[in-house]
Order: sequence, then C-alpha cells, then structure tokens
Amino acid sequence: MLLMPNCSIGEEVSALGFVEDPKAYEHDGYYIRLAFVRTDKGWSPSCEFLEGEDAGGIFKNVKSCTHKIMKRSWQVINANGKRVEAGTLKFMHRTWREIGLAKSSRSLENKIQFDSLNLSLETWKENGKRMLPLLAIPLGTNVEKIEPIAMNSSAEQKIKDKLVKQYFRKKRTICKCDYNENLISERDAKSSDVVIKPLVGYKDNVSFYEVLIPDTSGCGIMDDGMELMAVKGDKVVNLSGMSGFADDHPTTTSLSLFNRYVISTKKMQDTVYVFFAGGYNLDGYVLLDSELNVRGISTWNYH
Repeated sequence: MLLMPNCSIGEEVSALGFVEDPKAYEHDGYYIRLAFVRTDKGWSPSCEFLEGEDAGGIFKNVKSCTHKIMKRSWQVINANGKRVEAGTLKFMHRTWREIGLAKSSRSLENKIQFDSLNLSLETWKENGKRMLPLLAIPLGTNVEKIEPIAMNSSAEQKIKDKLVKQYFRKKRTICKCDYNENLISERDAKSSDVVIKPLVGYKDNVSFYEVLIPDTSGCGIMDDGMELMAVKGDKVVNLSGMSGFADDHPTTTSLSLFNRYVISTKKMQDTVYVFFAGGYNLDGYVLLDSELNVRGISTWNYH
C-alpha cells in the first residue's frame, strides 16, 4: 500500500485572484492578479514573479507560486455573478517586480463584464486612474458575497469614544501656516478636532470607519492623518496601523474595502474581508479574517 506524506493528507488548496481593468494600467488585455492562497495552514500571499533587470540588481526567472495553484482551472466571477472559464494561469514576463500577475490560458476578451456602478479603486501608477476588479477563483471554490447594511450618518457616542482613543495612540498636531507655507502656530490636537465617517456595516455587529483630522493647515502637508478602523462588538482595530504601511511610505496608504466573502471548498469555510491598498509607489490587496486579523498582504511597487 502506498502511503502519502502526512502533510498532504486531506489538504485542500484554494486561492483568490483579481481581474484588473486594463484601462488603469499599461498592460495589454486582461490578466489575473493571483493575490492569496489558502491551505490547511491558513491564508498567505501567493506569488512573486521577477523577470529582467532591476535598478537594485539583476534578477532572472524567479518564479515562486504556492502549491502549483496556477495549474488548476480558474473562473472569473462577472459583475452579474456569472462565471467565466479562464483555464489555467501562466506568469507574465515583466521588467519590474510584480506580485501574482498572470495570463489566463483562455481568452477573456469580450467575455468580462465589469460593474461600472461598483466602487472603483484608485491606482498609483497611472496618475490616479481608477479600476474595477473582478474576483477570480480556482475551480471547486465557492464564494458568497456578504452584503453590507445601511449605516447611520453618525457613529454612536460609545463607538466614537473608542475610535478617538485609538486614534490618539499616536500624537496628533494641529498646525497653521501662511500663504507661503511658513508655520504660524502649532498645538496638540483635541478630540473635538477629529472627524469620524461611518463607511460600511454588517449584521453581525462589524462596522468600518474613517477617522481623521481634516487638513486645513495651509502647510502643504500631503498626509492628512486619515486612518481606517474597524469595530466588532467591543473590539476596535486600527487597520492602517495593522497593515504596517504607515511607517514605510511618505504618505499614508489608504485601504478601501473591496468586499466581504464566505470562501468555501468541500472541507474548508472562511469569512474574509478583502481590501485594496493604494499609496505612494504602491498598489495591492490586504486580506483580513473574520476576527479582523491581517492574514495576507499582497502588494507591488512600481520603482
């Protein structure tokens, strides 16, 4: 009797990819960005493809993709919910660092339908052009989109208090400048300076908020201090801080909620939140689990 290794017994593999609107980039035709892979050990960023020469050195034919997921048959979920067969995936040769950029073996031309009414996502590459991603999944994976509920225009006071407390874990300063951007005055920010904007909520008591101090300084500051936060029951999570982006880039990286999904196979079921990340020299995706923990960050730089 042939015995299989313990690590392969019962393991199911799935993944999440995104078809990105080619109008937002310089790429020709449609392609699939393979962002995350899910194994028995959980979610992780999926693939990194390098080809050619980079300013920091030379790299050639570096292809790393978890569990040969690209050899599985893939489907793209259209704006109307119908699935388009994409076949297997193959990596695209690029001259800069790319994360999971792949071509489908079947042509997607004239088959992909983007929802023009859906929230478009701003990219850094092409001077803030916007795109409308579609979800792509390997055959055998089921996806249920969880619809949000209407939120009040203002957060409850107890939620406001928690969000403000979280926001002031970092020192905030209010500045004023003259028309030449010379500093006139400076003071520590107060809770009354903070603006809280409810974004989206769900039936299980999960909600998302933008928390910021509007920049009226006249100092030419690029970073207005906006942070994205989530609330689940009594738990408050600063998603901007969890992503680790804030300290790595000169401007704050913004996170936009793409969708919330239930992802399932025969043996696995997960509830996940998918965010689009955008900022200075950066685009990509961030995956959160049902407890608002970051499980994967799949981002790419342009230089």
